[in-house]
This record gives sequence, C-alpha cells and structure tokens, in this order.
Amino acid sequence: MAKQTRYLVYFYENDDYHRHTKFFKKGFKHCGVLSYDDDAKHWLLIEYIFGHIMVEVLPDNKIEPLFRLFKMRNGVVLQGDIQSNTTKFPSILGSWIKEHSCVSYVQRILGMNKWWVFTPYQLYCALKKVKFSEIEL
Repeated sequence: MAKQTRYLVYFYENDDYHRHTKFFKKGFKHCGVLSYDDDAKHWLLIEYIFGHIMVEVLPDNKIEPLFRLFKMRNGVVLQGDIQSNTTKFPSILGSWIKEHSCVSYVQRILGMNKWWVFTPYQLYCALKKVKFSEIEL
C-alpha cells in the first residue's frame, strides 16, 4: 500500500447517547478518517468507536452508501493533505487528558498534535484553519 497523504475526515451526529456528547455541537458527535489507495483501488475507513480501533477496507461501490449515511446524520466531510506538525507544548498533556477518543485517534492519523482539541467540532475548526476543505455530500 502506498503512503497516504490525502485524507477525508468525516463528522456526523451519533445516537450513542453517551452523557458527555450531549454537550457537543449538533452534527459533530463522532469523527473518523477515510483514505483512498490508488494502487489497490479501494477505500480505507479508520475510526475509534466503542473502545476499539476499526479499520475496514471498502470497495468503491460501498463508499456512496457511507456518504449517504453521513448526509442523513447531518454529517460533514473535509478533504485535505496530511500535515505532520508538533506544538511547543508537551504532548503528554494531550494524551493524558483525552487519550481514548475519536478525536485523538484522528489527530494521530493526520499527524496533528493539538492538545487543546477535545471535541469533533474543535477538530473540524482546526482542520479548516490548515486548509482542509469541505466536500459536497
């Protein structure tokens, strides 16, 4: 598999009814990553959900129903290039405070180290600042 540099990051409304997500912005309760492998001609779906890292290989014909699901759940999809950068602040704070969340795993995949980003909406705003663009669903 070729090294991926372009990713789709998706956000959507999740109906898992966790207590902490009731304070999250509507439409931004969960996030994950999609990537396309040009060599193998398939999509790779990566997300942290229900305490597990889920990696799924999807053929082209399975991606359209996934985008329909995002749209049905008031979702947003951003597209952008990976940008590996580190902050001057110790990363130990970021991992200690929010180690096991979908947001922290998406940041790791993208090479981001923004310890102050906790919620999917904060991640959305941080990605928009580094030139990730929204795609039409």
